[in-house]
Amino acid sequence: MKLRMQSWLLFLFLALTWGSSFILMKKSMYPTGGNVEVLSPFQVGSLRILIASLVLLPVSLKYLKLLSRRNTGYLLISGLAGNFIPAFLFTLAETHIDSSLAGLLNMSTTFFVTLIGIFVYRVFPSRYQLAGLLLGSIGLYLVLYQQIDFSAGDLSYALLVILATICYAISLTTIKFKLGNLPSLAITSLSFFLILFPAAIACLFFNSFSPVFSHPDGFRSIGYLSILSVVGTAVAVVLFTRLIAISSHIFSSAVAYVLPVVAVFLGVLDGDVFHPVNLIWIAIIFTGVYLMNKKQKNTKKAGAA
Repeated sequence: MKLRMQSWLLFLFLALTWGSSFILMKKSMYPTGGNVEVLSPFQVGSLRILIASLVLLPVSLKYLKLLSRRNTGYLLISGLAGNFIPAFLFTLAETHIDSSLAGLLNMSTTFFVTLIGIFVYRVFPSRYQLAGLLLGSIGLYLVLYQQIDFSAGDLSYALLVILATICYAISLTTIKFKLGNLPSLAITSLSFFLILFPAAIACLFFNSFSPVFSHPDGFRSIGYLSILSVVGTAVAVVLFTRLIAISSHIFSSAVAYVLPVVAVFLGVLDGDVFHPVNLIWIAIIFTGVYLMNKKQKNTKKAGAA
């Protein structure tokens, strides 16, 4: 399969998977809806990382020989910034804001990826990619304007989502520019191996296992959380790492432009109102994503002759 086709298939799978993760996070905390909390944000975050790390443990043991003094720090950064920290930030944010709003705010990942690429790694986007960023931003702003009532939520918690997207951007660029010599599966599994112990400590500290067995809806919560951990975290991060390896860092981060669309549609299925005019803005978003995947013929690096 050609790399361009493979990158698009991975892109679409990740958009669908991560677009549904926001509802799964909410359902893990409130499995019956309403305000009846079964698992706290910190319990969901710690269990999510622990389950994903355990799923990937057999793979990580296979790649342990690739750990070195040179790459361990970068792998730890990838694990902490790309998975561990955001797992807590997103669930905490969703105690006060809608899952669809969290998905929409996730779009800022691409901006931070571009900024880190320019100022840290001295990699400049092409004109096509800049145009794609602009179109995607306009489209998502218009969807956001139509779908979200900002006065209805506590927007101070939205800053937690922004902080999570900064973490995502740090992880993505670290993988792209510092870990490119490792296989995608090795990067993912070893990153989770390095955060397995912190996740286990967090589970014990937050008493994460108790509600699963003591609450009447505990097993329903862990059911949603297991789907989120295995498919939305372990499997998805493996495929995302592969996407980073075969495409540009800007196109990889453009998943953040499409997954909010999925999040909003799922919200509609759950009873939210959807305005038909949003179909136009969604078309603009996809046009922007297409431009972000254009070859960087005009990309320049600082210091080049």
